[in-house]
Amino acid sequence: MSMDDRTTPRSRGQAQIILAVSPADGLVAVPVGEQYPWANTALQLTPGFERRPDGTYALRDVDTAAPILRALADTARRHRVHLFGGPRTYLGDYAAALADGLPGQWTVKVEVYAHPVWQEDLVPLLWDAGELIDCVEHIRIPYAAQLTNGAGIELLLAERPGSTDQYLLGSFAGATFDDNYANPHAPTSIGLPSDAAHAAGLVTGTFLPAYEQAVHERLLAAVEAAHGRLEELHATWTAIQHSGRYSDGTRLDPATLGHTQQQYLEESSVEWRRLRPHAAALLSRVRPVAGAEDSASLDRLHQLLHPDVAEPSWPAAPSSPPALQPGTAEILRRWRTGAPALLRQAHATRPVGPASTVRPALPTAGAAAPALPGDRVGRTPRGR
Repeated sequence: MSMDDRTTPRSRGQAQIILAVSPADGLVAVPVGEQYPWANTALQLTPGFERRPDGTYALRDVDTAAPILRALADTARRHRVHLFGGPRTYLGDYAAALADGLPGQWTVKVEVYAHPVWQEDLVPLLWDAGELIDCVEHIRIPYAAQLTNGAGIELLLAERPGSTDQYLLGSFAGATFDDNYANPHAPTSIGLPSDAAHAAGLVTGTFLPAYEQAVHERLLAAVEAAHGRLEELHATWTAIQHSGRYSDGTRLDPATLGHTQQQYLEESSVEWRRLRPHAAALLSRVRPVAGAEDSASLDRLHQLLHPDVAEPSWPAAPSSPPALQPGTAEILRRWRTGAPALLRQAHATRPVGPASTVRPALPTAGAAAPALPGDRVGRTPRGR
């Protein structure tokens, strides 16, 4: 039987089958490569392998593995498929063991990026300033596991390229953000060892505190910036309203003044709609620890950010002016009144974060495989 024991498939133009050992499922086979359908065919023609919903195959009866693997090697050769072996633990089992050691309840989902371009989908959604995003951009990542805790935290776990027993863990951003690439607040992914219990301790003690700190700082920065823009718009309109003139001295007649007020409200409403989800997320982090001085203001902000009646949707056509929500001016006034309390409390309740600078659990020098020619990728939304 011919089998390549390199840790990471390096050929993009062929089909490969990566074999990994699973304590729960026996032997797991992952078909990947630009011609991954050939790998699927080889596995489907080999008796004993069962296809699973995530695109992997399992050979559960390990006692009969030897003759089945010889048959797979023969079938793979006929279909121009390369087999990759080695002492690799199946990523899904490691991810499940890691999740069991983390605080709270976590779900694990393995995603197979069978075609090399599929991993491009990860790039704009990953929120990382470390080794993981660099590997996803430049090196082949055939599969990964997503860990979700149901409380807004989504993590990505992948094998460290060039290794069968080291891993990289990073994060996706929260649901209110969609411009995550090269974000200055992004946390740094962490390298994890093969022992899942040790890895869970590193994630709990180092990565998750750094992640919470990064989320808080990013929300705070977004809310402060948007609030500043709303204050500038309000100051400009107030000056025009009091003087009856534009800043260049041009006098406004009543009709023009009314149009200017409408324009101010429209621009402020657009800013408010961008701000609102970030403000609601930030408020949810500070309300439980707010001091008595700001409690009433924060309660009023909570009512403003979580109205009982859903707001009307904005028109899709860019050529027509957006319909203003009834009471827009009052909504903006209520926000401007309560925002200082939110910002004050958000500054006062910053998460402490890890005790020291986030460091990889394993040395990175020489650990990552070299970038492949043409392997630079970009990303589109998750949800395939």
